[in-house]
Amino acid sequence: MSIALEQDILEQDFRILKSIGSGTYGEVKLACHLPTHTEVAVKVLKKKDKSLAHTHSEVEILQSLEHRNIVRFFHVIYTLKKTYVVMEYVAGKDLEIFLRDVDHLQEEEARPIFQQVASAVHYLHQRRIAHRDIKLENILIDNAGNIKLCDFGLAAQLAEGQMLEDVCGTLLYLPPEVLAGKPYDGLAVDMWGMGILLYVLVTGCFPYEETRDDALYRLITNTQLAIPQHLSKPCQVILAQLLCVPTSHRITISEVREREWLRSIEEHVEPLSKGLLPRIMDTMNAIGYTCEEIMSSLTHGQPHNKVAAAFNILKHKLSREDSHHGKEKPSLTSSPVCALPPLLPLKRKASEAAFLTITETGDSPVQKEGVPGKRKRC
Repeated sequence: MSIALEQDILEQDFRILKSIGSGTYGEVKLACHLPTHTEVAVKVLKKKDKSLAHTHSEVEILQSLEHRNIVRFFHVIYTLKKTYVVMEYVAGKDLEIFLRDVDHLQEEEARPIFQQVASAVHYLHQRRIAHRDIKLENILIDNAGNIKLCDFGLAAQLAEGQMLEDVCGTLLYLPPEVLAGKPYDGLAVDMWGMGILLYVLVTGCFPYEETRDDALYRLITNTQLAIPQHLSKPCQVILAQLLCVPTSHRITISEVREREWLRSIEEHVEPLSKGLLPRIMDTMNAIGYTCEEIMSSLTHGQPHNKVAAAFNILKHKLSREDSHHGKEKPSLTSSPVCALPPLLPLKRKASEAAFLTITETGDSPVQKEGVPGKRKRC
């Protein structure tokens, strides 16, 4: 992968709007993708020796994922000092903030959230990917109750039978095997994290709380799990099986999905991209990308260029529209903070890629010297 020399390369196609949080290794900002008028989340990672491996691993894993309950990867930009990972923006809040106002959820309220988490984790574990940082702050929820698992900075792609040794994660969610400093199964770590998550959702507190690793380890291994008796029997059972100290007795994600408490989980269906392709091509062609640029990007394996970024963003937006089945569909210009003029062909020099040139007047970016032109249908 070539490293871009321009320090302002991000600003060519993205307008940073504000900071919206921080991840495991960097800050997360809300930005607008100018060619498609789309709000995106941009994770800004400073290049340090210790974080380079994590950055490349996170990007590679995110690129391979396409699930309705996992935040979608769009693009990555490498510069000399920073890496920008462009992802789907979820308009809402994380579960930690969500729970502040309600303390805890009733089982009927927690169930659909946990079902979606289980669906995402099942998808990951089928591909032998361990997230290793499942927690309230890494689960985003929108106003409709849809959740997205995010922050793959600690995720690991595992070989069959591979054990991990690095100690990482969030203290209150760490299982005893990691606290003990022993080689551990990354998939089993996710199951413990799901147990902590469910416990907090239905009780409003953590089952084990300490400020030091060694103290937390002693508490977990020497204390019987206190499950509130007001919870239903099926909920008590799944909590006990997830928060089981011996990993040999801890249930797997496939077993979780069969438990009575979860009831039925909507099966994940791979997105159908074949029918979307003509619509994506037409939209990109209308913006100003040529058929040759688009096909070259797709056929020559160039996932990190600007054309591929626009393609990925439009594919996600159009597939979301299709998934609404007649409900109110997301608009290409639906967000007021990312509001731009209608999509038009973009002014371009010969042999250069077409990108929208904008300038700001007050709070609204407006098109500068837009030159509409006719283009053949792809």
